[in-house]
Amino acid sequence: MSTAKRNDSSVFSPPSNNIGYVAVVAALITGILHLVLGIKFLFQGGIPSLGALFTQTLPVLFTLNGIGFLGGIGIYLSQYWWRELHLVAAVYAVATIVAFFIFNGAFSVLVTISKLAEVIFTLSVLYLYVNE
Repeated sequence: MSTAKRNDSSVFSPPSNNIGYVAVVAALITGILHLVLGIKFLFQGGIPSLGALFTQTLPVLFTLNGIGFLGGIGIYLSQYWWRELHLVAAVYAVATIVAFFIFNGAFSVLVTISKLAEVIFTLSVLYLYVNE
């Protein structure tokens, strides 16, 4: 069963729990920041310190990650969400945090905000999983 309030006439509904709103805002923040960083890296030619492979693929990965978080919001607010997807969302967010430290680890203001949003997102979706 979805965590959003279900209305028979609507495919999308708002979260039924305040923590659901926290998760949505955190996912929105990190999703938008990943899109911004992906575009930034695309026009800068990636991050040269990571080597040629990452210079070419990093913008695509950031963009896909941003789309993943934003798409996840859409699924969460839809009738297609079910409780177990909270665990998938938490693993996805933790994977992006771990990947950051494996492949880069260079902090900036945008990166710090994004990683903080991912931690908040992870804690929120785990809370929702446990308490529903």
